[in-house]
Amino acid sequence: MKNLLINFIDWYIENNEGKTANYLANNFNDDKDLFIAEVADYAVEFALAYGYNPFKVDKEKIAILKKDVYTDDSSFGKFSAPSHMPRAILGDNNYLKFLEVWYADKEATELKKPRKKTITYHHEREEIRKNFTLRLATQDRFYNFLYFPVSVLKKLFYKKERKAFFDNWINHQMDNITVYGGPSLKLLFKDVETLDIDKDGVVLINGKHRLHTVVSAENAVVEACVTNIKSLVIDHVESFQYILYALKDQLPTLRTIHNVLENINDGAISNRGELTYPGNYLVDNVDFTDAELDSLEKEMNLILSKINLQLMDKSEHLGKKK
Repeated sequence: MKNLLINFIDWYIENNEGKTANYLANNFNDDKDLFIAEVADYAVEFALAYGYNPFKVDKEKIAILKKDVYTDDSSFGKFSAPSHMPRAILGDNNYLKFLEVWYADKEATELKKPRKKTITYHHEREEIRKNFTLRLATQDRFYNFLYFPVSVLKKLFYKKERKAFFDNWINHQMDNITVYGGPSLKLLFKDVETLDIDKDGVVLINGKHRLHTVVSAENAVVEACVTNIKSLVIDHVESFQYILYALKDQLPTLRTIHNVLENINDGAISNRGELTYPGNYLVDNVDFTDAELDSLEKEMNLILSKINLQLMDKSEHLGKKK
């Protein structure tokens, strides 16, 4: 069953935003990603209340979905009560209306159009690894208690002729990403040679295993349904924020880097744009001794020892509580 979250968001922005409502502008500063994450949270609360994902429903279940959306004496009803936004977003004028249009269009398409030949997107090992390696090496984290500016750390290690350490640190994570080839079949990313994605969203691993994904709001593993390789994401089984917080007192060199970056920036850093100048300045102008770099390597290896990654459908990953 396809997860319709992203489809609904696109439909909502095209048909409702600025016309019947202004949720995106008034509550999320026109940031689509923030809006998606918020609606995904609504889906999590709904699933906790009723035991199913509202964005994965058959046409026959729409009536049940409507009843559940408007039930007051449920945990979702209480969750929605303060602002009524969750119920409004999932309700008659938004998501329920979208479902009617979605299934009507789907049935019309199936009746009128001949079935086309499946189009497959084929990805080889080198391309796959390059794609996901770039993501890991640019996933900077900005927490009040400690920054983890991995893109800056990469530049620092490369400049100090410690490229091998950083590359091995990234590759160890890549190799050990869990890839579900079925509900109970766990593969490792290092064993993935090819990925084939067809027009129906089916992903084949090495030409034989159908890619599955953890369902964020349920204790289950289901078949993934994606449109392209960008719809696959690397997920931390245990939140990276939680890992870093638990280890923060054992990471003195990272603490120093955190403080230096804030001093250069003359204040806190909250995104990659703000990191650019202080990050480059640190790499080019701040001296690190061999002992400090050795300490930084040990700290990164300590973090590495706690990391557990899995490959996940992006639409399901958006539903995870961060």
